[in-house]
Amino acid sequence: MSSHGGDTKGDTTTLENFEDQQNRILPHKKLMVVFPCLAMAEMIAYMDQTTVSTALPAIGSGLNLGPSISWVATGFLLASTSIQLINGRLSDIVGRKPLLLICLGILAVSNLCAGFAQNSRMLFAFRTSLTMIIASDITTLEQRGRYNGFIGAMLALGNGMGPLIGGALTQRASWRWCFWFIVPLIVTVMIIMGITIPSSNVKGKAWAKFRMIDWLGLFINIAAVLLTLIPLSQGGSLYAWSSPLVIAMLTIGGVLLIVFVLIEWKVAKLPIMPIRLFQSDYSANLIFLMATLQGVVYWANLFYMPLYLQNVRKYSPLISGLIILPMVASHGIGSLVSGQIISQTGHYRPTIITANFIWLIGSSLQTIYTRTTPVWVICVIGLLQGLGIGCTFQPSLVALLAHSRKADRAVANSLRNFVRIMGGCVGLSVSGSILNNILRSRLSGDIPSTIITQLSSSAYSLSSYNLSSEQIERIVAVYMNGLHVVFIMYAPIIGLCCIFAVLIQDHGVAEKDAKAPSPPQNQQGEQVIRQPQVESSNPNEKTAMQ
Repeated sequence: MSSHGGDTKGDTTTLENFEDQQNRILPHKKLMVVFPCLAMAEMIAYMDQTTVSTALPAIGSGLNLGPSISWVATGFLLASTSIQLINGRLSDIVGRKPLLLICLGILAVSNLCAGFAQNSRMLFAFRTSLTMIIASDITTLEQRGRYNGFIGAMLALGNGMGPLIGGALTQRASWRWCFWFIVPLIVTVMIIMGITIPSSNVKGKAWAKFRMIDWLGLFINIAAVLLTLIPLSQGGSLYAWSSPLVIAMLTIGGVLLIVFVLIEWKVAKLPIMPIRLFQSDYSANLIFLMATLQGVVYWANLFYMPLYLQNVRKYSPLISGLIILPMVASHGIGSLVSGQIISQTGHYRPTIITANFIWLIGSSLQTIYTRTTPVWVICVIGLLQGLGIGCTFQPSLVALLAHSRKADRAVANSLRNFVRIMGGCVGLSVSGSILNNILRSRLSGDIPSTIITQLSSSAYSLSSYNLSSEQIERIVAVYMNGLHVVFIMYAPIIGLCCIFAVLIQDHGVAEKDAKAPSPPQNQQGEQVIRQPQVESSNPNEKTAMQ
């Protein structure tokens, strides 16, 4: 019996036990061993992002990607978005530790294959298979207070090292090594995690639980995401906005999105996106909205800053990485500092508000970027942006957990990641369309169309096109104009995040179960989910590890 449809006779299990049975309260000494291991996984994920982003112009030039270069990041984000909602349920079924090890294995194999890509199709396929690494977010213990420092410290290390490693490998060896070098690191982390992290005590039959998953909702969600984001990324460049294909895909995608919500609301027994997550209180909804908008700016900026530095400013990949370093390093430092502040004060709202306003200042100042902006100005602005990002991402997670029921925390975290990555897909798609349309509209007639196509990914090798100095000057000027429009988009979006941050209520970080509408309950007041022949979990078996 699938996860949708009518009731099925058989044993019953409560949602609380189904989702909370893996909770193990570790003493401080063991947390000091486990959390650095989990932080190393975070470090690898962020290092992978920032290393590849620095090498994007070289990748675009090497594989002749043209306007499709954004799919290096968009392909990864599309896959991550599509599978994100199921991660919470999968971790409940197979266990946190096994799922994280599987994710790291997928990341290693995908990076190894991406390094051997000979064309754009191969690269997009392998990059897209990095689907489940974001599940690392839900395999950690609750990231509250002082333990955020472990995550923040390693995140700072990964963010700081990524641009430098990516720039050095691209300049001294090949962009392919930006994918290959991380594979042995992943294998090492997998071995350490396999030894140090305690195994989950998952109750019940895994196959019966797999059958309970909302597979219909999952597939409809994937179809809705793909049919919506693909035309957004290709509209105005590969296809006209008025083309029947773009209109049809957007229409069908919108209809499927509505169908998905109805399935989660009325049909699914074990929904991957429980509607009650939006019914707990308005603060949780504000956090989801804020995460979506932050994803738009975060991913777009991470992608287009290297293009600005290398294509417009003509810096080498290594120098570009050094200039980006203050932004990505302060991201990790902000995460570390914000965790300590929340631990000391017991409140998250002031940190979230301050962080978003710092990010707003940085995003607003980014609009002054020109072809001659001093490097130190770029570094200072990047530092402000990174500090704001770091001081809002983790505190927002703490706030969301405070506004969620304990039984909903895995799926709530998955939904937060889903909407943030969804925002990233939209941000990259819209930014790419803006840049491509400006290049085509302002260079058409003066520059051959074949060259314009390649300019979308790399203007670093203009000398190889046999262009006059006047043509090169015009290309760089138009490229800067296009990026300037992209940068202008950031400030109002973060401004909305500031408004949402001010409206969020502060419940504190004390361990308590947030109030939320509950599904149908049994006579003992426990939420019941019917499943065929599943061993029921004993509430007394939830053990605290000593």
